[in-house]
Amino acid sequence: MNLHSLTLRYLGWCPGVDSIAMWIPDKEYSDRRVFAYSMTVFIVILGLSLYGSFARGPQSYSWDIEFTEAPVDDITGVYVVKKTAGMDGVYNISIWAESTPREYVRIRLMDGQEYQVHAEWRISDGVVWLAQDEHGSRFDSPWNMRSPTIWKVYSSSRDQKVHIRITYWKKEPVWPS
Repeated sequence: MNLHSLTLRYLGWCPGVDSIAMWIPDKEYSDRRVFAYSMTVFIVILGLSLYGSFARGPQSYSWDIEFTEAPVDDITGVYVVKKTAGMDGVYNISIWAESTPREYVRIRLMDGQEYQVHAEWRISDGVVWLAQDEHGSRFDSPWNMRSPTIWKVYSSSRDQKVHIRITYWKKEPVWPS
């Protein structure tokens, strides 16, 4: 197999191939050797793509949300920022805010289609509330989620800053023991 003549035969119509073909050696290679190199390259590319798709674990998220450029929600009349996260497993959720006095922040965790609210946090005067439970200045707890989620963060002031950390811990088994 002569790579120089193959290049000119199949790519000779392309402008500039003649000058590129000068750099390809004009000598014969055995078909067995070309096949071995081709299979090696194919296996390496296949292995890297499989490793990239299976070895990478679920993603963790880190959001520092500011409301300086946030749009106003038509229904509530407050500033809103929307984030999405694909969650599948056990995650540690940490939430805290740099809030201004007499202003509030509300965080809604919803399913991927915004039909069902899974949780709602309220932060006012630096105190984080989940439902009726006070969690102090920071909420920090493990959660088990198996769906794409939408996080809507509402603020009554542009001066507030909210921090949300969603850290992947482990995969939840399909059949809990």
